[in-house]
Amino acid sequence: MNIVLVHGSFHGAWCWEYVIPLLEARGHRVVAPNLPASGGDPAPFENANLLTYATRIAAAIDELSGPVVLVGHSMGGIVSSQVAEWRPERLAAVVYVVGLLLRPGETLVSFLEAHSHLGIEDLVLKNMQVSADGMRATFPAAAAIDVFYKMCRADVAAAAAARLRPQRTQVYRDPLVLTPQRYGQVRRFYIEGLQDRAISTVVQRLMTSRMPCERIFTLDTDHSPFLCAPGALAEALEEIVHITA
Repeated sequence: MNIVLVHGSFHGAWCWEYVIPLLEARGHRVVAPNLPASGGDPAPFENANLLTYATRIAAAIDELSGPVVLVGHSMGGIVSSQVAEWRPERLAAVVYVVGLLLRPGETLVSFLEAHSHLGIEDLVLKNMQVSADGMRATFPAAAAIDVFYKMCRADVAAAAAARLRPQRTQVYRDPLVLTPQRYGQVRRFYIEGLQDRAISTVVQRLMTSRMPCERIFTLDTDHSPFLCAPGALAEALEEIVHITA
């Protein structure tokens, strides 16, 4: 099976480095692109948005032959949803790894505003540092260790935190354009993390209650299962491949 991995905010393709060899050892072809202006990608920072992100991932899919399991982590879930609308005939499934699973027409900003009454503390918004114009965010390494990598080995967490890069915030305001005829025909799966401090389990389950998935896998992990439990994540993805093959 072809597996395309989509990283989340502040990260790059590097975040999948422990999972890729485990999937390749199972015989899969794995592609993990950097999103534009992320992970060392040279695209202009000002051009980074949902459209350019989804275009990058769709192009990666177009270079492959055969069906694809598309996997989106965190913000990469938004990107994966848009790509699923564009390439439904190419996808065996779309998988959200503690990912943002939003409804058609929604943005992350509108989702958070609509559920502000729940009083859920958002440790990402609380800790990220946003530029005066609101378009550029950075995430302090010390906060990242606590919010993103709480269950990782200390050396792994420190190394990952040091690799985080600025994130353009436009993607949080770009609405998803999804239709029942296209996105709605793609099989959806969710992998939740019980110890996630970036997207709490409450929020994960709120999203999957509003956008039901064929199956939900539960891992006792933080926001970065690809670093703290790559074997368990690879096993869940392998099971999804078998379900959809």
